Amino acid sequence: MNVSDLLKYCELHEWRQARSKATLRTNIKQLKTLIGNEDIAGLHYTRLKRLASDLECYGGRTAAPATVKRKLDTLSNALTIATKMTNPDGSPVLLAKPTFPTFEIDNIQERVISDAELVALFEVIAARREAEPGRDWTRFDAFMRFLLATACRRGEALRVWPGHIDKRIVEGVARHFVVFERYTTKTKKPRIVPLSPEIVAMLPALRLQAGNGPLFPFTASMLWGMWKAVRQDMAKRGHDFSLVRYHTTRHTTLTKAMKRYPLAMVSKLAGHASIQITADRYGHLSADDLVEMVDGLAA
Repeated sequence: MNVSDLLKYCELHEWRQARSKATLRTNIKQLKTLIGNEDIAGLHYTRLKRLASDLECYGGRTAAPATVKRKLDTLSNALTIATKMTNPDGSPVLLAKPTFPTFEIDNIQERVISDAELVALFEVIAARREAEPGRDWTRFDAFMRFLLATACRRGEALRVWPGHIDKRIVEGVARHFVVFERYTTKTKKPRIVPLSPEIVAMLPALRLQAGNGPLFPFTASMLWGMWKAVRQDMAKRGHDFSLVRYHTTRHTTLTKAMKRYPLAMVSKLAGHASIQITADRYGHLSADDLVEMVDGLAA
């Protein structure tokens, strides 16, 4: 069995309930392009190491180690499945899975979007809305505000439908919440986050546009194209957004929250499996944050 046949089988029979279909299809496409005709029994560590290098520079862009790892994980998962499959004569399709190369991945970001950059960001989006009426920049604006207000991940936001918005009474006041369903989050556990008044004000228009679909019906290619345009426009205004991604919105909100609220509350908002993860990834402080403390100690 070659790699293409194995990936096709897995996509049809094993990965039908995969959380991120668009990412999975992209991974499969690249793997088929690079090693699709190769026999799975002939794969070994050296060949996989070379594959990792090819994936890193695929399409002329340099991919981050975490991105390469996710693509190799797709192949690794498929080969694990192959070890449990049998040929018509009862023999195993693959006797043993080869050893995969490892990656050093730094999950901690230092980049946050400043208040001044946020103002410029939404000015850029507004300008694009005027210049390109054929593209859905209005809903993109709402998408970015939603990411910042809820500290959710991009994939979580893309899977929100009108039915995931819940309304309840809290201390005598009606409040809206978004429900990130089980298995749609990174921890595969459900998470409920209250919505800010700004987001609530956008809900009627978003629901009307969504109909029976998601609130933010963007594809991966659409989001990449729009973000590329935003980066170019921000650069023209003197803001370097080369290291800013959609995930940076989550990092920005959680970092700001860490400076004002208890760790346990921030961890709850983030949906982390433990408080330690929140502290490690979002608890870093700058020297400016220590000024008030030092002044207090000197008094």
